[in-house]
Amino acid sequence: MRPYQLATAAAIIAIAAVAMFDSRAAFSPSVGTAPGDVGSRWYPFWTAAIMGIAGVVVLYRTLVTNQTDEAGVFSGREGVFAVLKLAVPMLFYTILIGGVGWQSGDITYTVIPPLGFYIATGLYMGGFAWWIGRYRIWWVGLIALAFPLVIFAAFELGFQVTLPKSFLYERGIAPF
Repeated sequence: MRPYQLATAAAIIAIAAVAMFDSRAAFSPSVGTAPGDVGSRWYPFWTAAIMGIAGVVVLYRTLVTNQTDEAGVFSGREGVFAVLKLAVPMLFYTILIGGVGWQSGDITYTVIPPLGFYIATGLYMGGFAWWIGRYRIWWVGLIALAFPLVIFAAFELGFQVTLPKSFLYERGIAPF
């Protein structure tokens, strides 16, 4: 039995329980604003429920599986590099969404313009497909274009939820 897996699974279950409790209004009869509307708390509730179920599965498997391999995730340079391969691109992705800059008085200094959610997602997904997935370049291009377009259609057109836009949107050049 690995105590770190148990603690992580318990923490995930606790976070899911708090999120489900916080969004329990998803089952209120007056949730949506239009007939058939599920409301804004439906998605967080069921996402937390799936996360909680996954935590229970991890907890169960940790308790019943004989685990003789005691080498942890950070057992060597490869383990640390594997975590960094995920963490560093996520950091850059977050920076690209909002950009980097500051304001001093009436002057705004922009080091990295905000690329918004869609363009940053295209770069992030394409980068992962190329670097980690080792996909061919035409697949990388397709992934980098298709994912933001599908997300745009789902959120902006389908759910009518606005996500952060790029500086190109502000200038009227791109739809996002």
